[in-house]
Amino acid sequence: MNRTVVVRYRTRDDARAENRRLIEEVFAQLHREQPAEVTYCAFELGDSGQFVHTATAADGALSEFDSFRRFQHEIGSRVVNGPEAHAATVIGAYRPVPASVPIAVAFVEAFGRRDLLTVTAMLHDDVVFDGPRTHLTGAADVSAAIGEFAEAVTGVEVIDAFGDDDRALVVYDMHTGPFGTLRTVEHITVRGDRIAADTVVFDTARLPR
Repeated sequence: MNRTVVVRYRTRDDARAENRRLIEEVFAQLHREQPAEVTYCAFELGDSGQFVHTATAADGALSEFDSFRRFQHEIGSRVVNGPEAHAATVIGAYRPVPASVPIAVAFVEAFGRRDLLTVTAMLHDDVVFDGPRTHLTGAADVSAAIGEFAEAVTGVEVIDAFGDDDRALVVYDMHTGPFGTLRTVEHITVRGDRIAADTVVFDTARLPR
């Protein structure tokens, strides 16, 4: 069971930089391994030497990471008071939509409207496209292929979309004339504000009764 903890302490002046470096190593490992069960934040309060950490995780989950064990090792020698840990109850939380998601959704919806000017403008020059029957590189070839297929599309309905700042997964129903409705997933990589890679998968299977 996850629980939320808030930890506060103040370091010695000569230990602040080392403490900050050890915290940065923790975040570097978390970003590399991306554990789904951990939410972790750390703050330095001005130039006071005070640090505040908040974590939501199962008991002992953070201690599984080498960088966190290094951070905790001999922390008593770096602080002048604390650490003081308090269990906390989350009343509410807000997280902004990752940057890639609205771009990916706008791309899919433009395709559904057969707005090829917008679709083409959103493609990176060296975009890579992978579909069930083709692998293409370069905005010109990808735009031409999308335009050809879009002639059969009558609209899309986005079901869900999620991701991080660089990658998004969009799930939607693609309505077509010749093929009916295709449940579709696009895995889209965004570079800047344009599409750098796009992998499309259709679910056309019918399960046996």
